[in-house]
Amino acid sequence: MTEESNFQKYKDKVKNLFQVNKFSSFIEVLEKGLEQELNFHKSATNPPIPIEKLPVDLSLRKSGIFRKMYESIFPVSHVFQATFRYEDLFLENFMPITNKDFIGRGSYKFVYKLPWNQVLKVGKSKLGSDPIFGGLFKDVSKNLEVYLKPEEMELKNFLQAKCFKESSKELLDFKFKRLGLERLHYWKLKNLLPDLVLPTKYFMGIRYRKTPWGVPFTTVTPCDNQLIIPGKHLKEFVLLKEKEKQNPLESKILPKWKLNFNTHKFGQIPISKLKKIAFNFHRVIEATRYLASKEKLILDLHSENIIIMLPEFELKIFDFHVFDEHLYEPGENGISPEEEHINTINQFIESFELGKNQE
Repeated sequence: MTEESNFQKYKDKVKNLFQVNKFSSFIEVLEKGLEQELNFHKSATNPPIPIEKLPVDLSLRKSGIFRKMYESIFPVSHVFQATFRYEDLFLENFMPITNKDFIGRGSYKFVYKLPWNQVLKVGKSKLGSDPIFGGLFKDVSKNLEVYLKPEEMELKNFLQAKCFKESSKELLDFKFKRLGLERLHYWKLKNLLPDLVLPTKYFMGIRYRKTPWGVPFTTVTPCDNQLIIPGKHLKEFVLLKEKEKQNPLESKILPKWKLNFNTHKFGQIPISKLKKIAFNFHRVIEATRYLASKEKLILDLHSENIIIMLPEFELKIFDFHVFDEHLYEPGENGISPEEEHINTINQFIESFELGKNQE
């Protein structure tokens, strides 16, 4: 009996050691080198990149009247990275932002330009019913300690202990799980396309808004930040010169255009660069197919999520969300979602007309 008890203790030690190694592997590999690549301090040798050279979608910057009123009454001022140190809430990495630094928004985040050539992405409030919270979110929920650092788990417990309402505790739990989910999404794509994915640091942030009565309004929310790179969204290279086949009424009211790549809009692109862009697009296609066939996940990749750097004409991906196949909206005409994305990319590649060009 004693031998069995000792053997069980040995098994438990081995199991615990494996769990620690598993945790360390994910977080350490995920964030390896990020502290050097994403320095929080402004460098005197790197002046701010002019906004006209950034991939900014002006249509996303426009807000409705009520949103504008809210932002004028409660303007954003800064974000801190929150963690747990010295037995208390610890705030570090002061990141000043103002409404004039707002450069865009997606379905899940607000994006602000930082003074030292980085962007800060502040998570929007989302409901648990959103399709992003599918199977991967369940995986994160079951093993949260794998996707969060020890100090982040301690911060979660510390903040929840300060809550009086059970709903507030549940909301914090949801936000920390979302932070882990964001890391997992990034990990999925980083493994498949390491050189095309922009280095991204994820953290739990506290956003501050000014108030008329002088007491700041704070929100705990998942955040991430990336380097700013000069370039343009893929859709800004589109040349609308050929309509798709539609009935006369649709063609007049809601015309659809083939996605032809305008190789002259931002300067002459060498054929060698076009070939490299086409090659990397094919890598994106294969990654999309892999996720769909092997993991039943849809890579939410659109022309707004891809940047072509200028003047290098290098392709980069800066947004990485994946959805459960059965939760993602199907494409038109019964086409599967991943094939719809792939067809869009193929339209760009075909418009390069590389077969007609010579070095």
